[in-house]
Amino acid sequence: MSRADGELAAIEAIRRGLPRPPEGETWIGDDAAVVADSSGGLLLLAADAVVEGVHFDLGLVDVADVGWKALAVNVSDIAAMGGRPLHALVTVVGAGASMIDGLVRGLAEASAAYGCAVVGGDLSAGPCLVVSIALTGTIDTGRAIYRSGAKPGDLLFVTGPLGRSAAGLRALCSEASGGQSAAAELAAAYRRPAALVAEGLAAASGGATAMIDVSDGLGIDLDRLATASRVGIVLDEVPTAVGATRDDALGGGEDYELVFAARDQGAVSNAFSAAGLRVPMRIGECVPDAAVRRIGDQLLEPSGWEHRLG
Repeated sequence: MSRADGELAAIEAIRRGLPRPPEGETWIGDDAAVVADSSGGLLLLAADAVVEGVHFDLGLVDVADVGWKALAVNVSDIAAMGGRPLHALVTVVGAGASMIDGLVRGLAEASAAYGCAVVGGDLSAGPCLVVSIALTGTIDTGRAIYRSGAKPGDLLFVTGPLGRSAAGLRALCSEASGGQSAAAELAAAYRRPAALVAEGLAAASGGATAMIDVSDGLGIDLDRLATASRVGIVLDEVPTAVGATRDDALGGGEDYELVFAARDQGAVSNAFSAAGLRVPMRIGECVPDAAVRRIGDQLLEPSGWEHRLG
């Protein structure tokens, strides 16, 4: 299936079939929707689902990990907008009675970690386990960071090395097949992804012009940021986690590190240092030719995860 026939085409069809947002709001097409609240401020809205057999295998993770992951990936969408999570509604489909305690434990642990209260939801029967979450968030600065704000000359940064989750999944699969035990850090990166809320806030404070989380792979997520911003991208390096391959880093996905563009490297470093965070790595820059996708002199393919529809 080509990219034109897949998930991006479906999103565009949905966008065309629905009303356009009012001035000052952003609906479909970013990590989260941005809408006006009753006080004149901005509210973030995000929704995502994790599906058994698509996003997780209960032979490799337990149901508490599923609960954690379901909330964390939604919080990551809020973080990618430079916001903080507020409240979550959780819909669970296909959970047997024996699963509920574990799911709730994982949800509660993620809720406490990210300060995001689970305030309700729904339960339904179904053929497999699905956990779908709708999340609200807030923007302390009054300025959301979109995918579409990068300009030529902006520098590109990533908050950490990539590929841990893909390497962790591979290690867990090998262990399940009788191979060596999975490295604990890599396995944990897959089982319990971290949403980088503090890093998103620091990036916003440091002047980020565009931002996205690496949920589907650096190649495809950078392509989305560049396409939305109408810029090209040239990378100098691909920070790769210990135990991972370059292919894991470029296309493995589910790292949930933040990639962002900013004009002033010094301001970025100062903002992260002031927050007590590791300073992000500069990996490249945005260029005027919107068709350019390169790592050095090589083509940067938009590799990564895309949902197969139909």
